[in-house]
Amino acid sequence: MEVATMNSHEIGQMEAQRGQNWLLGQTVPVGCALEPTLVLLNHACDPTMIRVNIGTSTAGFASRNIRKGEEITDCYSWSYDITKFEDRNPDLLKKYKFQCGCMACKEKWTTFHDLPRSFNDVPDEKLNFSPEDLPHIQGKMMNVQKLGSKINQLQQKDDFDGAMSLYGEFNAAIQQLMAPPHQFYVIARRSYASCLWVKYGNKIRRDN
Repeated sequence: MEVATMNSHEIGQMEAQRGQNWLLGQTVPVGCALEPTLVLLNHACDPTMIRVNIGTSTAGFASRNIRKGEEITDCYSWSYDITKFEDRNPDLLKKYKFQCGCMACKEKWTTFHDLPRSFNDVPDEKLNFSPEDLPHIQGKMMNVQKLGSKINQLQQKDDFDGAMSLYGEFNAAIQQLMAPPHQFYVIARRSYASCLWVKYGNKIRRDN
């Protein structure tokens, strides 16, 4: 029974009120399944994959630009931006019998609300540019803001295909400026996941 519990995956569906924008809905658990392929993936608190339930199947999508040779990882429990290191690691040890060694845990990344929220908040060691690049940085910052605004506008118009087509470019623009963690990275991943669920995932409208 313990083996089944440790190797099962939650099945979810997106729920929203009638007339409500899907992006204001929530993904809720409705069951679980044993999936022999997914269980082969290792855990990370900042996973490289997003799971979306489509009927009785589960599809995996890259959560960001993945480097050649980088491991494809799933999240067994809570991601770093939701749950503190001190809370999620004991849970992983108790249920899955291991301590996580991902970058988010090694560097003890904080939860979303305590992450850097602007370019001025980024520590020097996380910046991905040198003093020689400074004349060009303002333009790159404006590009990040412009892409984020464009994605938001497309989502509000229910153009989720258009929004998703910009996420790779948006992530690449952020990476040119800084390494994670930062609220921009989390917002991009959450927003992309919502678009994937709206486009492909199980979803249902509820009466008010």
